[in-house]
Amino acid sequence: MIRRPIVLLAVVSLVVTACTFGASPGTTITAASGGALGGRLVVLDDQGDVVTLDPDGSNRVELTTDGASSQYFQPIWSPNERRIAWSVADEEGFAVVTSAEDGSDMSRVDTSGFPFYLNWSPDGEQIGILHGGSGGGTLDFELVDADEGTTSVIDQGSPYYFSWSPGSDAVVVHVNGDRLEIFDESANPLDIGPTSPNYLSPRWTPDGIFYLGPDGVMLRRNDNETELVAAASGFVSINPNRDGSFVAVHTISANEGITVSAAPLAQNSQDGVVVVDTSTGEESEVVSALSVGSFWSPDGTRLMVLAVSEEAVVDFHIWEAGETRRLTTMELSVALLSEALAFFDQYAQSWNVWSPDSDAIVFPGSIDGSGGVWVVPLDGSGPRNVSDGRWAAWSHG
Repeated sequence: MIRRPIVLLAVVSLVVTACTFGASPGTTITAASGGALGGRLVVLDDQGDVVTLDPDGSNRVELTTDGASSQYFQPIWSPNERRIAWSVADEEGFAVVTSAEDGSDMSRVDTSGFPFYLNWSPDGEQIGILHGGSGGGTLDFELVDADEGTTSVIDQGSPYYFSWSPGSDAVVVHVNGDRLEIFDESANPLDIGPTSPNYLSPRWTPDGIFYLGPDGVMLRRNDNETELVAAASGFVSINPNRDGSFVAVHTISANEGITVSAAPLAQNSQDGVVVVDTSTGEESEVVSALSVGSFWSPDGTRLMVLAVSEEAVVDFHIWEAGETRRLTTMELSVALLSEALAFFDQYAQSWNVWSPDSDAIVFPGSIDGSGGVWVVPLDGSGPRNVSDGRWAAWSHG
């Protein structure tokens, strides 16, 4: 994946303030229980180890214990069961590791490069990964079957972005800025039309595929009919909710004067985020500021937006039913911004930061000088520091 335009990275730089196999997983540390939030968290802690815990910080389970000597990276949950996958680089090489939430049923599948991005298929049977390719400057798109212990390289290119079909039987890819293709079980990829280099990841929803075409944000419906969702120019990011009923469109006006609107004759020209109702074309402004990410709640009704504030920190806003409110403010690490949020439209498909009931978020960062993993309920009760750590994700159930 490539970096976003220089203008965004310059602002991002202002935002920040400056398993071992054969070891025994499943070491448990139990804290005082409390709270009613569901699901489990997976955290990459300050020691570099992968751990799971309850949303109140209790019932901590260590899945790895050698983070000081091995590099573990960005653990994520399977969408249909409580399994976890993460990347590893150690003396044995590079691999994808999967495990149950208690550390049992752990398996390792070796890969030819370090997987810097992982995304489970919706049925939880495969993991799409990206890593450096054998050719100079290229990336490999590879599929990992954890149960079978096999991998297969599907395609190469750079930059490279992909999105799973809802049925897990195909992917749509945006490659080299000019290829927009579907890969399925057939022998040859299907070119689905002209695209643009001015966005990163397409998105496949039950309603169809969202992508950027020459005229703006497009939706290729399942009957192969294509329609304009929002007129846009310049660099944009596209983030639909799970069923495609709403799509968040992020704009960067400093890059070639971006405009975005559902109506081509009534375009805006500013940094910001708008939500478009795909059935009516109605627009709702979320924020009129540069953002570094957004994530939809599991029920598809709430959008969390990370907007750069005047204080060179990130404000977390919640949009719901046309209204926006600020939830909290947090300082984020350079690593999180450069390794994940710079590509948030890809990560919004694989990294779940919402509770299963859509009533809280989890995020690593610093609040009032205190760093760690924060759970923030939407009920106004305030952020809760539940663990140390540099990465966190919430289970889907």
